[in-house]
Amino acid sequence: MTAFQQHFQTLDEWLKTHAPLWQFDTFANRETPWGEHYPALADYLNSEPSRPIDEEFYRQVFGLCPDLQRLSQDKVIEKYSFEPKQILTSNLPSYVFSGIKGRKWSQIQAFVSHTPESNQYVEWCAGKGHLGKLLAYQNNAAVHSVEWQKTLCDEGQQEAKKIGIKQVFTQADVLKHQGAFALKEAECVVALHACGDLHKVLLQQASAAKTKQICMSPCCYHLTQDEQYQPLSNLAKHSSLILRKADLKLAVKEVATAGAREQRLKQLELTYRLGFDAWQRSARQQEEYLPVPSIQKALLNQGFDAFCQWAAEQKGLSDLIAHTPFEDFESIGQTRYQQVQKLEAISQLFRPALEHWLVLDRAMYLKEKGYHVEIGKFCEKSLTPRNWMIRAER
Repeated sequence: MTAFQQHFQTLDEWLKTHAPLWQFDTFANRETPWGEHYPALADYLNSEPSRPIDEEFYRQVFGLCPDLQRLSQDKVIEKYSFEPKQILTSNLPSYVFSGIKGRKWSQIQAFVSHTPESNQYVEWCAGKGHLGKLLAYQNNAAVHSVEWQKTLCDEGQQEAKKIGIKQVFTQADVLKHQGAFALKEAECVVALHACGDLHKVLLQQASAAKTKQICMSPCCYHLTQDEQYQPLSNLAKHSSLILRKADLKLAVKEVATAGAREQRLKQLELTYRLGFDAWQRSARQQEEYLPVPSIQKALLNQGFDAFCQWAAEQKGLSDLIAHTPFEDFESIGQTRYQQVQKLEAISQLFRPALEHWLVLDRAMYLKEKGYHVEIGKFCEKSLTPRNWMIRAER
């Protein structure tokens, strides 16, 4: 059994063992959804609803369920670190990275520093081709950038012509197999943050085309046409773990790092939504969650009653307002918000392991297809939380 398979099985068993703690719909139940499986942990959450989520909170959680600490951090991932394969050209002229935002440019530089040197690249789901532009300029390489949106292809081609690099664009829908021809000619295919089915199709088509090198960073696993996750590797196919789109979202759901105003609005909106949910259950006399559409943030400034009035209209419940006023339901929403935050804080303990599970599925699949595979982090998490890289060579 390979190291990838061993680590996968360890993660798989841990995720299955504690599935009730992370595999649930946050707003569907008013009670703690996993209370019967973890009664002591549920009692702790219910007994101290206003306790902040801090070190003491996690100390209590791990004390009540010690096994949660075993794989809830990224320490095992350190085994997969690798050194950059090439050194970036220093003092690049500004026209190479003009129009690229600072954080994105730093991600591209970090990705390229771990990309194998080649004379001929295919850039998958290229956008304007910023990644391919740096590879073409730095390595004097030919880059074939494949992108679905024609306007982005046109803009990227103009930029490549202006700089004088060997980068050409093809408009193609890769989900319809229109990019497969490019893979047959490529020495190395690269993809930075290709979402969901876009990077899954890349792995399948590149391995079928026997592309020599694959270098990619997967992202947004939940952006797929399938209702349930369809594993790639044989070991993952034999796992009893069934992942829904909601579970795949957890794999890329990070704790909020937004500014104070954005966080305040998010908290207010969730409080209002949870308060309205409590109201509609009471008004309809049904224990069923009703999803409410997205809103204009300005509506939040009009207060809880205005939000509920709007939400009731959206769900065709306006006639129930006279019989069940909105009074007192805002405070219920505030209490439920605190509870939901704690439930999500515990489910977040499983996020790194779940993402690791998905990355290993892709790595094992490529090994089955005859590739030597490395996985690791191409940059710090502060630069992008989606910092996994899969590097494969036939």
